[in-house]
Amino acid sequence: MNATRTWTTPTLAQQRWVVRGWSLFISVITLWPFWEGIASMRAHPSRAYLLRDMFVPYNVAPNSNTLGTIEAPPRAVPQDAVLALLSPAIPGTLLAGLVTVTAALLGSAFAAGMARNMAGAALPAQLAVALFVPWNPFVIERLLQGQWTVATAGMLLPAVAYLAAAGRHARGLLFLLICSCSLTPTGAIFAAVTVAVFSPSTRARLMNLFACALAASPWILHALWSAFAASGADEAQMAGTFTDPASASAFAARAEESVGTLGALMGLGGIWNAEAVPHSRGTFATVAGVILCLLLFLGFKELWRVYQPAAIVTVAAIALPAVFATAPGIAAMEWLLAHVPGFGLFRDTSKFVALAIPGYVLLMATVTQQFSRSNRPVTFGRLTPRFLSTVMAGIFAGLAVATVPAYPAEMKPLKPVALSAAWDQIHNAVACAPAGKTLLLPPGSYRDRDGRPAISPALKLLPGSPIDPGFLVVDGKVVDGDAATIALLKDLLAGENTLRTSGVSWVLVDWESVQDPADMSGAMEVLNSPGIHESVALDGYTLYRVNNPELVDHVPSLLQKAPTLLGLMLYWIVSSAGLALWAQSTARTFIHQAHARPRPTPRP
Repeated sequence: MNATRTWTTPTLAQQRWVVRGWSLFISVITLWPFWEGIASMRAHPSRAYLLRDMFVPYNVAPNSNTLGTIEAPPRAVPQDAVLALLSPAIPGTLLAGLVTVTAALLGSAFAAGMARNMAGAALPAQLAVALFVPWNPFVIERLLQGQWTVATAGMLLPAVAYLAAAGRHARGLLFLLICSCSLTPTGAIFAAVTVAVFSPSTRARLMNLFACALAASPWILHALWSAFAASGADEAQMAGTFTDPASASAFAARAEESVGTLGALMGLGGIWNAEAVPHSRGTFATVAGVILCLLLFLGFKELWRVYQPAAIVTVAAIALPAVFATAPGIAAMEWLLAHVPGFGLFRDTSKFVALAIPGYVLLMATVTQQFSRSNRPVTFGRLTPRFLSTVMAGIFAGLAVATVPAYPAEMKPLKPVALSAAWDQIHNAVACAPAGKTLLLPPGSYRDRDGRPAISPALKLLPGSPIDPGFLVVDGKVVDGDAATIALLKDLLAGENTLRTSGVSWVLVDWESVQDPADMSGAMEVLNSPGIHESVALDGYTLYRVNNPELVDHVPSLLQKAPTLLGLMLYWIVSSAGLALWAQSTARTFIHQAHARPRPTPRP
């Protein structure tokens, strides 16, 4: 007898279950700190995610910073507002973990759907793109920078692209994912560009873009209100929060070892902060990213033919950040920052490589599908085309892993850490006193304890109005900043007491973050003067109470709060509409499947 080996193609249902299991496995491997946090956070309420821009505690205080009701532009709205409003019921740490791992699961699953239904690729290619969505330099670099909602938005883009292309039947889940992306302004831009590219008709495109605008309204309305209020103000009144044009060079895409700036961006890397780059991103990893990109362009002709807008966005997402990293590009960015209000949102150009992720997914699937149609000489019998496409999918998966070869180990800094017990006492002291501002020392919103740079926990733990000075120190240079707060800090460090007249009720000093105690001499003269007394001193923190601060002129009016509050209401409306439409669609699907299921034939 002659035995003949046959290959059976998995059914569509089988492929979906394999992809789901694979996506779960990859998310556990890559995002294990968030899975660990989900599993243990209820038992450890004192733990928080704390790394650079990321601070997510168990309970997020609904203060002026988290709700975005400060006069300065809200920096993390609606992200922090959602956490603050939901954390009494769902711990903020648990919610952040769920959002992150769900984004990875959905992004991987829908990336496989793009490969299967939009490019006709087989299961190996689906598994390769599902791996690529969380396992790439963009995601881990943004997570290590603490920009977790930017990373989740990037992972969700394949899902947004697929659902936008699916039309009105998928609109409910699409609206939900648009709101998930719009937890950060950058993610809202990601979602808007993606739905503009993949929506099947002008009507669908306009409706989806309208949903993006509503989801982004918390910061859009505040920006419009600020521009309107500033139009009649003098120069001093307009100072407010500004974007330093000199920051263009600090936030430009960064060149990487052996491949330069363009090569780093081709591999979806190039973040401006070298400290947020995984240690395993050496020559081997950067070259692997360039090779991956070059192989993808084998399918560019087909992508251009079928999805021309996606091809254009994919190239632009790589090319434009590279252009803005050149000397003329930096000069152009400086001009834009100086003359275009709100353009500071675009100065971190390397983050926009995320817009290439849906295009990369389609290119991976297209290239592997091209190999499956190959007419090369028959070396392995009839299995040659399938074998070649499987090998190509394996090469793509291997190159994706090679771009960050030690990905799981590099995620260790994101493990939840225990907060100091001093924060409970500081919170209780501030909560029991009349409303007022809390000034943070040393100047700046970043702290460095135990070698872990992170945003000050006070901004999200304390009630009332903790003051965010809004400036950053990048490569030794101070960029941005709220002019009024900077003036207040300068007065205090110079020994001038303007705390009471500035509406400051509390001053919190983090001594472990003070680099030179001599720099605090002027401030200590003020803090030890009559009318100010020490309230809490524990674990390197000292909290001072300012007696009788002048609060009336320093409390934002309802009119000033209205744009952000209205924006938050519109955000919740879009989220609720998406949830309702998705629930309705899911119910219809179940009912249809129940009616379509064959019934057993009754016995005679």
